[in-house]
Amino acid sequence: MIRLNDSMKSCQITTAAIVSPMISAAINFIYPPTCLFCDQEVNPVGNDFCDSCLSKLKPVHSLECPRCGAPVGLYTDLTRGCGQCHRESFAFDGVIRLGVYEGQMRLASLRAKASGGGTLARGLANLLVSQKRSRFDEQSFDLVIPIPEHWTRRIVHSHYAAETISRQIARRLHACWSRRILLKSRRTPKQATSPTPLRRQQQQGSFAVPNVKQISGKSILLVDDILTTGSTAHAAAKTLKNAGAAHVTVAVIAVSPLRK
Repeated sequence: MIRLNDSMKSCQITTAAIVSPMISAAINFIYPPTCLFCDQEVNPVGNDFCDSCLSKLKPVHSLECPRCGAPVGLYTDLTRGCGQCHRESFAFDGVIRLGVYEGQMRLASLRAKASGGGTLARGLANLLVSQKRSRFDEQSFDLVIPIPEHWTRRIVHSHYAAETISRQIARRLHACWSRRILLKSRRTPKQATSPTPLRRQQQQGSFAVPNVKQISGKSILLVDDILTTGSTAHAAAKTLKNAGAAHVTVAVIAVSPLRK
């Protein structure tokens, strides 16, 4: 067996450190990286979006309700939530979101949800973490999990946005990720095609936690792509809390600008 002395190991490490950036530079020269949203060339140093798209996808509203993510005014009293959520009984403890579901953010969210939208979904997840890092760092999450879809829908879709986004967020936060903690036990109609009153009812009792020991006393980051009425997130968080979770925060790419 050939053994490497320390000087040889050091040489190998140094060579690898030099060669790897050279290979990356060569690849970027031949195949220039492009914006995940508009396909224009971007700065190759870790940028998923061009400057123009980045300005449209970054949060426009500087102030938001920490309870539901809705944009709020400068002097809004958020003691019990904002005007949109202070009368709501949400089971989740707060919302971390990138933007509001309108304009270019709406278009990006829809593309990320569509088949083949995995790369864009991961880019939006990266942007969410970078833009809201202080919110994520306020607490340590034991688990990052997606809002699940029923298995009958999973078998016909190769890409599920909530799962892709949650996995990328977990990577960025160096947190544990699982899609088996929370399951969709009953198939429900699509929320986007259901009237608001029905959205609040049809998700009740549709989630299950197979192994409650896995979440007992845990702080959980529950991830979806879009939050509209909050009904799905509420039902999922309620199931997690009933199974013993200590804290549930919701993270989404976008929230509806107006919920009724």
